[in-house]
Amino acid sequence: MRPVVKSVRTAGDGTPLEFKPHGDAKPDLCDEIGTFCSFCGKYNTRASLHIEHIHGKETMDATGNLKYPHLLYRWDNFLLCCNNCNGVKGTKDVQVLQPYLPHENNLLHFIDTLQGGYIQIRPGVTGIELQRTQAFVDLVGLDRIPGHPNYSLKDDRWENRMKADDIARRQLLKYTQPVPATDIETIVDLAGTTGFLNVWYHVFSAFDEVKEALICGFINSNGLYVHPFPGTHGDSFDRTNGFSTTARPK
Repeated sequence: MRPVVKSVRTAGDGTPLEFKPHGDAKPDLCDEIGTFCSFCGKYNTRASLHIEHIHGKETMDATGNLKYPHLLYRWDNFLLCCNNCNGVKGTKDVQVLQPYLPHENNLLHFIDTLQGGYIQIRPGVTGIELQRTQAFVDLVGLDRIPGHPNYSLKDDRWENRMKADDIARRQLLKYTQPVPATDIETIVDLAGTTGFLNVWYHVFSAFDEVKEALICGFINSNGLYVHPFPGTHGDSFDRTNGFSTTARPK
């Protein structure tokens, strides 16, 4: 649940680039946007991630025919998805549902992540923005927690958000001690191995230097540039205003 950006790729004749089979695109996708689910933000191994067809490869039209066969192999129709988000999204038609999507919109601007890994649409979001944000939540069942009518014990997304939130808050306590017991490098390393930029962003919302490292990357103690969340759309955050979220620029 972070704003992601991919490269625009075309074939030699200028047509959109295709990968046949589509699985061949996974290494390039992981290099560009990291091994995180593009929808919930969970960290995954490369092997466990699905290539998600934004316009579903099995989505049918009203006559029972595949609706998007021309997009089956196209790079611009791919994101990365965990097993849970992939299963809930299924064959839903985003062209009909019109949800906000992570490669087009900044969901962090519309959805808050609360203590304990709970999510809620931000108070004050109304009208079409509310409708399209809710459509995203419903698209992948982002709000499924114990007690939700569609919650399943096989769905570990909330549990993993909760664990990431606990780690982040313990790091916050260490970071805010009179003599800090952690540093930005450690925080960023942990964030990159748990995923959920939304969790870390909200926990460290008062610390611009941490948010900058999470969003833009930083130079580590070995002098190497490290980006915990590659492919994050930096222009979805206002650098002149504490890296506050913005509606994604067109």
